[in-house]
This record gives sequence, C-alpha cells and structure tokens, in this order.
Amino acid sequence: MKRFGRHWLRDLVNYLEVLGLWIHHGLKLPGIYIVTVLGICEWAYCVLHKLLDNDVCAETQINKHIRAHCLHEHTKDSTGEPKKVAIVTGANGGLGYETAMAIGRAGFTTILACRDLKRGQHALHQLEMATGLQDTFKLMELDLASFLSIDRFVTECKQQHKQLHLLVCNAGMAFNHYDTTYDGLESQFGTNFVGHYMLIDRLVDTMKQSGSARITIASSIAACMVRNIDYTRVTDVWRFSRLINYSTSKLALLVYSHALARKLHGSGVTVNAFHPGLAITGLYRNISFLSLPGIHELTNWMWLNQRAGSVTSVYLALSPELEGKSGGYYAREQPAAIHPDALNVEAQDRLCKFTDILIATNTHAPNVLDSINVSSSLAQ
Repeated sequence: MKRFGRHWLRDLVNYLEVLGLWIHHGLKLPGIYIVTVLGICEWAYCVLHKLLDNDVCAETQINKHIRAHCLHEHTKDSTGEPKKVAIVTGANGGLGYETAMAIGRAGFTTILACRDLKRGQHALHQLEMATGLQDTFKLMELDLASFLSIDRFVTECKQQHKQLHLLVCNAGMAFNHYDTTYDGLESQFGTNFVGHYMLIDRLVDTMKQSGSARITIASSIAACMVRNIDYTRVTDVWRFSRLINYSTSKLALLVYSHALARKLHGSGVTVNAFHPGLAITGLYRNISFLSLPGIHELTNWMWLNQRAGSVTSVYLALSPELEGKSGGYYAREQPAAIHPDALNVEAQDRLCKFTDILIATNTHAPNVLDSINVSSSLAQ
C-alpha cells in the first residue's frame, strides 16, 4: 500500500504542476496564480507523503540507489582503479549533508566543499561517526560568493585529484535582504548561480578526462515563479526583491543546466537538474514568519525532512538508470514540470553570454573585456 501510495501520489502531483504551468504560460496569468498552484501541490505532496509513506521510505530509496550503484560498478572490470571522486557543495548540512553521506557510502572519495570550515569540520565528524567510514570524506573550503575562493578551491582539487566523476551543485542561499558577494554581484544570483557557473567552468575539463561523469544541479520549482530571467533584477539594486531574485537565480541554474548538457553532448559528462521539494533545511532561515511560535513544529509535520528531501539528489548522483542521460529536470525521482525558458536555446545562449561578461567585468579578465572593447570601437 505504501509503495502504491508513493507512486500514484508523485505522478498526480507532477501532472497537476505540468497542467498549472501550461495554463499559466499559455494565458499569461499573474505570477500569484502559479505561486498559489505550485505551493498547494507541493504542500499536499509533503503531507500525503508522510501519511501514506512515512519517512522510512526515504531511507529505503536511498539504500536502493546505493546498492544499485555498487552492483553496477561491480559488474565493470575496475580492478586496481582508484576510488571515484565526488564534490558536494554546501555539504555541511541539510540536503548536501545527506547527499554526501549516500555518495560516500556508495564508494566515492567525497569532498565536502563548505564555506564555514567550523561547521564543515562538525559535519565531517558526524559523517564518519554515522557511516563508520574513515578517509572517505574530505573537507575543503569553498565560498561560492568569492571568485578568489573558487579559483583556490579548484587549484587545490586539481593538485590532489587527477579525476572528478561527480559534481553535486547543492549549496545556496535564499530570501536574504539585499547584499553583494565579495565581487560585487547581487548575493543570491551571485552565490547560487554565478558561483556554481564558475566552479563548473573551471572543473569541467577534469571531468571530461575522467570517463563517465555527472553534474547535478539543485534548482527549484521556485524557478517557475518568474516568467523569464529579468537581468535588471540582477544588476539594479532598486529592482531587488528577495523572492523574485531567489527565483531568478534558480531559473538561471535550470536554464544553464540545459545549456551545459547541450554543450557537453558526447563528452561523457552528463548534466541534470532537480527540485528537492519542500524540505526542512537552513535555506529558509531568513523567512521571518517561520520563527513565530508553533510554526517550527507545524513545518516539521507538513514538510519533508532533509533525508526525504535528498532522495532525488541521490537518485541523480548514483542511479544506473541515469547513465548517459543528460539535460533532464527531475522531482520525486522522475521527470518534472519544467519552465519553458529552460528549453529555449536563445535564452540559454543569452544567459551564458551575460554571465561570461558579468564575471569578466568583475574579475577584469582581459580576454573577454578586450573583445567587448573591440566590439565597441568597431561600432563607433
């Protein structure tokens, strides 16, 4: 009954979200419509999931994906090969912690890429205690809000590891007041999207040389709350909105995942994005009403716990079903309702060009800036 409950429930919720998005974009309805529809669908899934499946199901699914991966690897002639290497950003807590645990249990040397080394050290200790694994989890400092930190992290990774088989882009921030990264970018867009964009760009050559490799990107159904990427939201402080800018960063991640999948086609590196669902993590700590008396207990009952929220992330990272599959967007371990812009090649190319210029402008990279200056002089 429980297995039946989970499958019909996720299929129904996915159907309703696809229908809601189709109506929203087809009729150009106000944004509040899709926010309400998707919010109700996600909330209903969380509540019914707990009633029909309970949280034991999440552990069962994760163990299934770990076993399937190990069995798949065992069938290969890999005698004498070193352990595969994985990186999980934001692995000190929440979904990143749970994903890192599963990946480590599946046999990967797992790098915990964390901004806060104190919290990262605590997570490292907890992971070793929980799994009994030593020399599996490695802690490295990575602040996605700093180009300097990203470059330093990549340099150290390449010095220590000649291959990289899995990159889980999980870290993120949400609903902050206006702030900027160390390099002057709006903090949510700069950290959630640009930081990961730069990290992937610096590591993708190593992944190409590693044989079969995967990149997974944590987007969100929040991406559907904006009709398209409004670039003035990213560059104009007066147009900043905590919700809209967060949603824009998640749409950018979704659009980029498809652009990257197209770019890496045939390289052996696959790229897929996912929506983890409404899960109890530190991501929502800046939403003030969640700190009201009784709200925490209510969300504990109404939302998924972090292990249940990590199931799709683990599925994309480990499942043999995803071998060779790229350019997908998943929720609840199945293809999900997707924003139309994610499949728009023109939107993909525009985002990549905008981001390259944004990074070059803020790092003073001569190759891109020179090309911009040459274009300007020719136009005159």
